[in-house]
Amino acid sequence: MGEREYIMKCNKSLLLLTGIYLLVSTGCGSGEGTGSSVVMRRGEDTLMSPADSMIFVSDTISLDLMADYGIASIDDIDASGSDRIALLDGISATVTVITDSGELIARAGGSGSGPGEFQWPSSISISSSGSVAVSDQMAGTVRILEPGLDSYIDLHGFMMANPGIIHLNPDGGFTGMRMIFRSEDGTTVIGHQTALWLENVSETAVIYKEDLELFTPNDFGRSIVTPYPMACNSAGVVYAADVSSEEYILYSFERDGTLLWSFEYPFERTLKTEAEILTEEDMVRRRMQQTAHQADYTADPYNYAVSSLAIGPQGRLWAQRPGAENVLFDVFDPETGQLLFSASVEEALDLLRLEVTRGGILGVTSGENPSLVRLAVAAH
Repeated sequence: MGEREYIMKCNKSLLLLTGIYLLVSTGCGSGEGTGSSVVMRRGEDTLMSPADSMIFVSDTISLDLMADYGIASIDDIDASGSDRIALLDGISATVTVITDSGELIARAGGSGSGPGEFQWPSSISISSSGSVAVSDQMAGTVRILEPGLDSYIDLHGFMMANPGIIHLNPDGGFTGMRMIFRSEDGTTVIGHQTALWLENVSETAVIYKEDLELFTPNDFGRSIVTPYPMACNSAGVVYAADVSSEEYILYSFERDGTLLWSFEYPFERTLKTEAEILTEEDMVRRRMQQTAHQADYTADPYNYAVSSLAIGPQGRLWAQRPGAENVLFDVFDPETGQLLFSASVEEALDLLRLEVTRGGILGVTSGENPSLVRLAVAAH
């Protein structure tokens, strides 16, 4: 991950860091973590490295995002599979919806606290009907916009606990993963929660997975760099992974919270480079200096086992993990958890961002004038 991406993560985590500091100082709330039995997959299911398939550019949707749509940066992408792509620009705090061919449909937002504006949007989702959900970290809200982006409702009650990733469901509710913290009797715990929120309600309806552990000062930094590996299909089936650098564990849940399967896969841990560690620690310490807490931070020398999950265009489950030389994707059967194949990005391809969505694999190229491209997969 480059310095710019770390800066964006740091900026989006300021409220969470401040909240954790206040909680450690005063204490509030209560709660316990949840767990599930896990089946270990071995032998032929061992993750393949190097990958047996390659991801390459198959089409260009926009040659110049700034010239075509006035987009300065892409901080999240989602595609519904019904000819609509949603683009989130964190710098201008805007949402842009285009067709698969690149035609502009609608644009909304702007930076501020006025009507229709966003304070710090961080995650976006678009449904098959064209409705768009945006998680606004600084405002502590989740906004649901109608397909034309000309009307919306705001769900409040997420201050310091906004979803880091969000998936809008066909019924208007949404699923997401977020970092939460709780304290009781002087003991503070912190961790990730994967949950369902019903339409127009900010309270969780179903908690699929909640992994909490005792808080340590190093968790101030961990909250900045943490990934949010979860996904949801059109039927409401939820997928999540443990946020860990030591274990590669995937889970699948029915919409009502019933566990369908959970598997642990053997995998080869990958070390971060010295430059990556120094960049991470520098970014985290700079952000912590903006809070009242001055704890030191030591980066985990290993990469996370699973950094993201997504449902791809054929309904398969894609899990992203850092490889020794390139980012890898492990692709699974969503019904059984069986590994199907692994894929890596073409070595010559330099992308600022890559997102697997129901509407295809989309990427943003690096350079002075970033392009939006569509990618495909082929066996080596």
